[in-house]
Amino acid sequence: MAPERVASKPAEDRLLYGSVDVILAPVQGKDRRRELPKEIFVKRPGVFSLKFGLAMTLVVAGWVAMALFPTWPVIVVAGLVLGLAYAHLVELQHECLHEHAYGSRRLNRLVGFLCGVPMLSSFWHYKYEHLRHHAYLGTPRNQEFFNYRFHDLDSVPGFLRGCFHLGRYGEVFTDIGRSLLGRTVSGVTKTSAAKKIRTEYLLFAVVLVIAVAFTVVTRSPLILFAWVLPTLLVAEPTHFLIELPEHFGLNTQTDPNVLTNTRTIRAGRFARWFTNGNDLHTAHHFHQGVPMARIPELHGLIQERIATVESSYWSFYRKVLTGELRYQNAAENCMTR
Repeated sequence: MAPERVASKPAEDRLLYGSVDVILAPVQGKDRRRELPKEIFVKRPGVFSLKFGLAMTLVVAGWVAMALFPTWPVIVVAGLVLGLAYAHLVELQHECLHEHAYGSRRLNRLVGFLCGVPMLSSFWHYKYEHLRHHAYLGTPRNQEFFNYRFHDLDSVPGFLRGCFHLGRYGEVFTDIGRSLLGRTVSGVTKTSAAKKIRTEYLLFAVVLVIAVAFTVVTRSPLILFAWVLPTLLVAEPTHFLIELPEHFGLNTQTDPNVLTNTRTIRAGRFARWFTNGNDLHTAHHFHQGVPMARIPELHGLIQERIATVESSYWSFYRKVLTGELRYQNAAENCMTR
């Protein structure tokens, strides 16, 4: 079957990609973001390589531990570490899709794709949707790649339903199926992006076939214990917990001000590393062209203007679970699950 033809909007797309001259989300007050010092846009590839290397070391160690010492204590501990590492890798993928990691676009894509394999997060699909989220935050055109459940989180059962967004994998398999049929992934209107996204879902199909074949031939539960269960039971809810504080309870559809529709968390060293700087999310949205390694510097320049700040991640989750923080109007967020 021949691939579907899709329309392209070259002028808009050109402004979505890159670092400095990109569409920036609306902000109230005098907008001097185009005057930020040039040095704040300088990438630090060595720093990113260390983060990626550490994450991959944890992944390899977890797999090796399970393969060599398949006892229940090792399986449980290694599975927990692997799940956390898989969620962390998606945060590193986020850095790559913004082209913050390396100066080479190809290298950003290669590493970014690898970061997304455990959770089946397509680099280019995530990039396509996420850069539009940055451009249109605070307007009715805003949307998110990870379509989480943002309602009824004020109880333990409701919160757990939000955490375990397993329906996402149904969407992933649908996109793999469309790609196998040569069809375009739904909602993608840029021709070159559609081809790259389709290629990545086809690669996911190859990975899955290899995983199934390995399991059938060896009759080993390694894939189940080292990949499937850590992803579904640990990585998925962990990624939800990382993403939830960014905008939850804030008006991302009609409040045209990144200083109020995005949240900053006062976090410790571990949380800053694990979320890959996501605690300073307001600064990231203030100018998405600033590399994640430089976000603390940008935060220092704008922190007095940031309106939405939470004292800690635990404080934020407590407010969500008790209903202190919730949406009164569902139209104020773009989530549809």
